[in-house]
Amino acid sequence: MSRDLGFALLKLLLSIGLTIAAVRLLVINGLERLAQTLGWSAKTKGQILGYATSLPELVAVLATAVNGRESLAGGFWNIASSNVINLVLFLTAVVFYLRHWELFNPRFIEEISFCAFSVLLPLVLAATGVPPSLVLGLALLSCFLGYQLLDHNLAELQGKRGQEANAQAPGGAQEMAMEQTPPNQGTALVLLLMGIVALAVTGHSLGNSAELLIEAIQLPAWLVGCCLGLVTSLPELTSFFDLYGRSTGQAETRRLEATQANLDTLVSSNMANIGLIYPLGLVAFQLSEWLGLDGLIGA
Repeated sequence: MSRDLGFALLKLLLSIGLTIAAVRLLVINGLERLAQTLGWSAKTKGQILGYATSLPELVAVLATAVNGRESLAGGFWNIASSNVINLVLFLTAVVFYLRHWELFNPRFIEEISFCAFSVLLPLVLAATGVPPSLVLGLALLSCFLGYQLLDHNLAELQGKRGQEANAQAPGGAQEMAMEQTPPNQGTALVLLLMGIVALAVTGHSLGNSAELLIEAIQLPAWLVGCCLGLVTSLPELTSFFDLYGRSTGQAETRRLEATQANLDTLVSSNMANIGLIYPLGLVAFQLSEWLGLDGLIGA
C-alpha cells in the first residue's frame, strides 16, 4: 500500500510540473504569438486561454462521471471548488503584482459581475441540493450560452474587441523588432495545439493520481472534489502570474490589457466549468447508467 501511495504521489508531482510547463512554454507562448499575428484583443486572448486552461477539469469531470453517482458528486465539487480557487488565485496574483487598483476601473464591471455569478451559482446548487439530471445540465448550458451572448454584445458596445490591439503603442526597441518580424502563424498554432494536448494528458494524470491518493485515506466525495479542484486549477494559477509578469514595467495600456486578459481567463474558465464541462459530465453520467458502464467500471 505504501509503495502504491508513493508512486501516486510521485506521479502527482510530475503531473503538476508538466502542467505548469505546458501552460508557460506552450499554451501562453503559442497564444501570445497567435494573438500578435491575428491582432486579437486582450479580451479574446484571455477567453481562449480560459477555455484552454479548463481542459484538466473537463478530463477530471468526465473521468468521475462514468464511475457512478458518488464519483459524479466528486466531479461537481471539483467544479465548484475550482471556480472558488480560481478567484482566490487571481486575487493572489493581483495582490502580488500590486494591480488591485485596476479592478476599480469601470471597464471591468461586467467581467467582475460574471465572475461573481460563476462562483455563486455552483455554491447555490450545492446549498439547495439540486439533484444531477439532464434538465439541470440543459439549464446550466443555457446559462453558458446566455453569458456568451451577453458578454459579446457588451464587449461590442464598449469596443473591447480589437481596441487594445489598435491602441497599443510600442514600449521599446524589443516591441518594435517584434512588429517588424511578426511570429509565424503556423508555429503559434503548433505551440498552442501541443499545449492543449499536453494539458489534456496531464489533466487526466492529475485527476487520476490525486484521486488515488485521496481514496487511499477514505475522504468524503466533497473533499475529494475540492482537492481535485485545487490540483486542476494549476493552469489558471500559472497563466495569471505569467500574464501579469509579462506586463510588469510596461505602459499603462499594456498593464490594463493584462488585467483584461486575466479577468477574461478567470471568467471564461469558471463559466466553462459550470456551464459546459459539468453538463457534459451529466450527459456522460446518464449514458454510463443507461449502458450499464458504471457497474462494469465499479467491478
